[in-house]
Amino acid sequence: MSVDHYPLKTTGDSSAQSSSMTAISRRKFIQAGGLSSALLLIGRLPVMAGPFTAKDFEQLIPADKKLSANWIAALTKRGAAEVFSGEELKYIGMPIGGIGCGQLYLAGDGRLWHWDIFKSNYKREKHEMKMSAMTMGGHYPHPVAVGEEYTHQNGEQVAQGFAIRVQSGEQSFVRSLDGKGFPGVTFRGEYPVGRVTYRDSDFPAKVQLEAFSPFIPLRTKDSALPATTMRYTVTNTSDAKLKVDLGGYLQNAVCPYTVEAAFGQRRNQLQQSPLRTSVLSTVAGSQAITKEHGYGSSALTILSDANVRVSAAPSIGKPQDAKQLFTELDQADTAAVTRPLDELLVGGMMASIELAPGESQVITCLVTWYFPYHQRREGHVGQTFGNRHYLPWFKSAGEVAEYIAGKSEELIDGTLLWNRTWYDSSLPYWLLDRSMIALDCLATQTFHWFDDGRPWAWEGVDCCEGTCTHVFHYAQAMGRIFPELERSLREKTDYGQAFIEETGGIGYRGHSRQKVAEDGQAGTILRVYREHQMSADDAFLKRLWPRVKQSIEYLMTKDPDEDGIMTGAQENTLDAAWTGKFAWMSSMYLGALAAGEAMAIEVGDDAFANKCRKILDQGYQNIVSDLFDGEYFIHKPGPPVGKGFNTNVGCHIDQVLGQSWMHQVGLGRVIPKKETVSALESIWKYNFAPDAGSYALKHREIEEAFRWYAMEGEAGLLMTTWPKGGAKDAIPGDTLRSVENPEMWTGPGGYFNECMNGFEYQVAWHMVAEAAPDSSLLEKGLAIMKAVHDRYGAAKRNPYNEIECGDHYARSMASYGIFLTVCGFTYHGPKGAIGFNPKIHPENFKAPFTAAEGWGTYRQQLSADTMHAQLKLNWGSLSMKTLQLVPRGLRPQKVEVSYRGGAIAAVLKQVNDQCIIELEQLITLATDTVLDVKLLAES
Repeated sequence: MSVDHYPLKTTGDSSAQSSSMTAISRRKFIQAGGLSSALLLIGRLPVMAGPFTAKDFEQLIPADKKLSANWIAALTKRGAAEVFSGEELKYIGMPIGGIGCGQLYLAGDGRLWHWDIFKSNYKREKHEMKMSAMTMGGHYPHPVAVGEEYTHQNGEQVAQGFAIRVQSGEQSFVRSLDGKGFPGVTFRGEYPVGRVTYRDSDFPAKVQLEAFSPFIPLRTKDSALPATTMRYTVTNTSDAKLKVDLGGYLQNAVCPYTVEAAFGQRRNQLQQSPLRTSVLSTVAGSQAITKEHGYGSSALTILSDANVRVSAAPSIGKPQDAKQLFTELDQADTAAVTRPLDELLVGGMMASIELAPGESQVITCLVTWYFPYHQRREGHVGQTFGNRHYLPWFKSAGEVAEYIAGKSEELIDGTLLWNRTWYDSSLPYWLLDRSMIALDCLATQTFHWFDDGRPWAWEGVDCCEGTCTHVFHYAQAMGRIFPELERSLREKTDYGQAFIEETGGIGYRGHSRQKVAEDGQAGTILRVYREHQMSADDAFLKRLWPRVKQSIEYLMTKDPDEDGIMTGAQENTLDAAWTGKFAWMSSMYLGALAAGEAMAIEVGDDAFANKCRKILDQGYQNIVSDLFDGEYFIHKPGPPVGKGFNTNVGCHIDQVLGQSWMHQVGLGRVIPKKETVSALESIWKYNFAPDAGSYALKHREIEEAFRWYAMEGEAGLLMTTWPKGGAKDAIPGDTLRSVENPEMWTGPGGYFNECMNGFEYQVAWHMVAEAAPDSSLLEKGLAIMKAVHDRYGAAKRNPYNEIECGDHYARSMASYGIFLTVCGFTYHGPKGAIGFNPKIHPENFKAPFTAAEGWGTYRQQLSADTMHAQLKLNWGSLSMKTLQLVPRGLRPQKVEVSYRGGAIAAVLKQVNDQCIIELEQLITLATDTVLDVKLLAES
């Protein structure tokens, strides 16, 4: 094959060839002509781009991306749900526990692995070693296969599994419910629900597993339970009656951090109630047993059902295969059992049913745990830790199981209702998948929720503490799905323990007296306004306003001449204080002023609102006149020139971030439309690389590649490029390498060569939001998001672990912002205002929405003379007074509104292309009701 002519595909396993390479061996691979081989990826998706020639890459990033017509068309098509099988199951690890409850993965074949649920595993020594490894990209270039690395004590996983036995006449069929028992097993991930299908032509039944922890938007407590639901649906696919046994087992792994027999004994006992049957695992011991050992309990449970007979065995031998499991279960008794702490103790359960031909039956199992005690470390981050949030809710894993059993219709059915609501949409499956996946970081060791009600998080798993303001302000998912957590972060952390009363600054890592990151400070102010909008009333804003106002005044001190442009040293998310004037930071400042004006008006502080507006008007003009070079926005470094990190005349990914934020909170413009669009087009032209990995290798004016979030042959949006020169002036030349470890990063320069998901998502949602009906920005924004989605193809790495300096990185929750802008969603709970402006197929659109007190589905159909819109509430309530719609191509003269069969008086107003429908009075939609709206061209 010619080295200078190759296509680029969206999936494949080039990383299998290159993931174990060091940066040096990668360079040798490329130099030896391996690039063409790496780009010829073998996958089942359409070719993404190409063919390219060597000339296309003379400027490293080709201006013509050569995206294929089929790949572009797939960006907006509904398409088919991705179902993984075979080798694609190798890396699957979907977080499957509750919010803040540790970390437990569901494998692609239905096994549970990575049992990191006992306590926070944070240890500073381990953390430092992990950080060193992560400078080369961590688990992105080195994905972890199921069962590798994440182990329990002595290098072993917790012993656990399920199996099925079927009796048909004289024949008996026994299989483990995993890839060994069913080699053709398939996986469909719809976070928070993982679906596994076990089917074989030689087996007389089909088994479908739905695995999840209860997850219901707006119901934070019920979505933060230390539990995993394993809901098996067994279907008789034969023409004979079947007797079916479903068996499961779980090791007593309480106190996993010690095996000293003198410390105590493991104990398994049977628990029964009208709602459930459980095997409860505990440890009873001497005074030497402490919380540091992972003290608590776990339980394996089967929920009661009239058609299901349940038997339990507190002690069975560790089964080596499915047949041994059923042999042990058939022979076991129900007496409680104790074992020394250094001996294995395994409990088991079995559900028995009978099925007629074609009949199905659901068997619901639970794995619950109660390990609420965190490790504390004096003098470091452990001091900020409390115990887990569920400590006061329950006293054992058995109580957790009883709680879920008693509310199974609400919790289990409610989770599945949300899952159906999310996917009952006209939007592409891939977009719905990727918008929601990053939220799974809340169910990993990234996120913690303490027993005093305070949320706290790393940036990524055990990496960079403090619910960092300059990382978390990119994230849009939690504020829309679990707004209670974001409001609590604002009150208890940002404007609580992190607030500096003397100055109005916010410690960017959740502690007072820490440094203030100006980008994070501005983003936190914007989040206050978002959290206010996602509230039912204005009580939250009124409580916080005095400190919010002070935090805005803090930013004003960075703009002493009040021209809307910040100067001086400005700490930011690239881990340095940049100096001078740059649009990235000043646009965030202007965004904070816009939010400050809106909040001041709502609380009646007109004088402060006017002050914000005065500076904002100045900045609106000056950001263009000072920093726009005719194509995009640049950085003018301040003194000492050449000594600080900067992007000078480079094209930076976040240059219009403040305007991007405006589209998340429904505010106006802080940067003019023309220059904003030009900047976004430039970011696409200069920063979107069909082969981002090779750019990082070749572009060495700043730094050789050292962290990998896009491998050779993978597309992505680069942080900064220098199409007009200036790359060598971007960073100090003597601070990049550690003397002790030359491979260790010591400065932010290499960030410029990277692709980092959260930043990419931010640009993607901004392009979508700015896109006019005839604009290519919609296509470009979706292409950026889809490139990330393809980088996380299951053949290459875990699709459910988005990585940036740590696993399950929180900034990736920015992906939800794309979903919101695709829907054109706006909402203001206290005002009772909601709006939609779909960007994909507005003629026949359907998508979910969440509000302050309820969630449901919005649908619209648009023709030449009529627009028909419906809001159906699936859960909770929705109070509304105003509905904002954009009937493209239609100039309606009349509106008809009905609810519960009766007409509602409404007034139609038109502002540009937007129709504002004002209801005569505030109404409250109830669950399972529909608001029906018709806009008619003729009166």
